[in-house]
Amino acid sequence: MIKFFRHIRKRLIGENRFSKYLLYAIGEIILVVIGILIALQINNWNNNELNKKEEALILKNLNFEFNKNKKDLQIIKNNYQRLIEATKQLLDLIGEKNITLQKHNTDSLISESINYLDYRPTENVLSDLISSGNLKLISSDSLRLHLFQWSSFINEKEEAWETLDDFSQNMMMPYLTKNASLKNIDSYGFLDWKQGSKLQTETKGMFLDIEFENNLDNHAWSLTNYLLALDNLETTINSIITQTSKYR
Repeated sequence: MIKFFRHIRKRLIGENRFSKYLLYAIGEIILVVIGILIALQINNWNNNELNKKEEALILKNLNFEFNKNKKDLQIIKNNYQRLIEATKQLLDLIGEKNITLQKHNTDSLISESINYLDYRPTENVLSDLISSGNLKLISSDSLRLHLFQWSSFINEKEEAWETLDDFSQNMMMPYLTKNASLKNIDSYGFLDWKQGSKLQTETKGMFLDIEFENNLDNHAWSLTNYLLALDNLETTINSIITQTSKYR
């Protein structure tokens, strides 16, 4: 084909037909430009197809990751609802007489109320998206927004956990260490002691102590604050799962 056009060009020049040669040259340039544009269009189409396939894989992986996170989150939320309920029961016993307190296993309630677990979601897919810059491959503005919100709510959860942990280590546990038997309390936890403390302990007095009531009140606030942070994460998880569900 190239030899054919070159032959025509030589013939036109040889016949001194410059105007026709000029038109031919312009036409040849136009054909070359059209060829380049077609090649670029095909290349862009191929790139778009590759990006779509990569986006579909990303969304599938996100859906899998956040479905797992949702299951783990529900377990943690259920645990904190039990913690809050146990704390409320302890608060209801404040100021009650021994005959009422003896009807309740207060060591078991205390153990239940301090059974803290921090929510640690899997973020391998999201972290890889951010570090690689492939977050831009996600075409949905709404989904990208929810992924950014997720990171923000994770930070809020961390702050709520630090507040709860700080209160536990600096207020609740020091008080219990002085006024109760931790061995008796831990016998209802994962230590599962088969025998309680051999020392004489009187935990009933705590229920007449304003400091214990205040600690329980602060404890209930810290637990509820953490649970609210988990609620925000759950809302975001549900949105992400909904927007990636077609790729699961």
